[in-house]
Amino acid sequence: MNDSALSRSIDRHCANRLSIVGIGPGDASLRTLAAVDAIKGADYVVGYRPYLKLIEDLLPGKEVYSSGMGKETDRVRAALDLLSRGPVALVSSGDANVYGMAGLGLEMAEHPAEVEVIPGVTSFTAAACRAGLLFRECVAVISLSDLLTPWQDIEGRLRQAADFGMPVALYNPRSRKRDWQLLRALNIYEKRDVLVAKEVGREGERLFWTTAAALMDSVSLREEIDMTTLLILPGRGTYRGDVAREAEVNLVGTGPGGQANLTAEARTILSSSEKILGAERYLNLIGDYPGEKVAHAGPCPERSYARFQEAEQLARSGKKASILTGGDPSIFSAGWRIMDLARNRLPVHISPGVSAFSSVAARAGAPLSGDFALLSQLDNPEAPSLLAAAGFGVVIYNVKGHEVQALLQELEPERAVALARDVARKGEEMIIMKAEELMETKPSGFRFTLLVSCPKAEIREGRIIARRGYDTKYSY
Repeated sequence: MNDSALSRSIDRHCANRLSIVGIGPGDASLRTLAAVDAIKGADYVVGYRPYLKLIEDLLPGKEVYSSGMGKETDRVRAALDLLSRGPVALVSSGDANVYGMAGLGLEMAEHPAEVEVIPGVTSFTAAACRAGLLFRECVAVISLSDLLTPWQDIEGRLRQAADFGMPVALYNPRSRKRDWQLLRALNIYEKRDVLVAKEVGREGERLFWTTAAALMDSVSLREEIDMTTLLILPGRGTYRGDVAREAEVNLVGTGPGGQANLTAEARTILSSSEKILGAERYLNLIGDYPGEKVAHAGPCPERSYARFQEAEQLARSGKKASILTGGDPSIFSAGWRIMDLARNRLPVHISPGVSAFSSVAARAGAPLSGDFALLSQLDNPEAPSLLAAAGFGVVIYNVKGHEVQALLQELEPERAVALARDVARKGEEMIIMKAEELMETKPSGFRFTLLVSCPKAEIREGRIIARRGYDTKYSY
């Protein structure tokens, strides 16, 4: 497959654009410059009332339209109606593709090709970074809310992820009216540790470790869990290290590439670093900073050791160093090697970034509107098709072109898929089509990300739009 066949650009020349914006977990430090610019460039800002409070500093001079819980379709309709009057930002907490507004926004848009989706730092990766929890092989992300998804489907995904030993991030674990689902989930993972992350990136943030068994046994402990809480249950390939809220040595997620995808926190840390250490491609993407940029050659373990040595030397003299990772440090990065070298030697701070899967999903449209799984190491070649059959969207990292056919051959032929490389970087490549069509193209090359959409997805105007299930609850 040649570059021109892979390339696809989104129409960026509409007079009035709808931007669906992931604002990050809440704190201004975890917003990207792209998100801030999209909101500042909009005449109208539409969102869920509590999320708009998180970006009040960006709203002076804007016409703001807010609504409450369960009014998702009203917000999208308002955003679309306002386009006739000016550019609109429809805000979503975390990342717009992770149980956010991207799916419904593109589903209801007359011309989805004219809608821009801006990815953000998602809450489960922010929580993982806060806790020093890094995923090296895989992770499944599941919502326990059965408002839009039948419980039997949710339970099936919980069991499928458990069968593979996958780490699991649980969204919407418990509400005032819905508490039994959490107990059912914990029973499946009864031997696992649990990270409880409340109000991540917001006022009142609290993280603590417990166990699934302790949560099942303690009513008072379960009552601490609500809809502003997410749970992470480590599994195969997870690394758990010690982290600090501030430190001289910093692991910095650079996002998919480019200054616009850096968070405010990342830019602040980089600006005050004596040295910035990392792969040359990341160093070239972050822009200019006062500190010296240093790239190391050699195999990954040796590069990591060299970077840590330089960072440690600076830290011992009271100077700050940044070690870069692509995307988010918690998702399939070499950051765990730095954490392991630093254990019992010196503190490390982890600065979250926009994950590669979020960037690919945003470019593709809204393919991950429901539960999804991320895979890096494929010990079981049947895992992608089995996860997809259970109703997950699936994102596979570091795919070689000749592997695509085998990965898709057991998938339902009509499933929407995207094959991407260097998203948000120079030479970005992406192709979107049905699984059976992609198998016929026989792509060549390496370093691809293969995205299999959530079920009930359509391809419209070159965008993948996976239905979350709002159509079963609301008329639009």
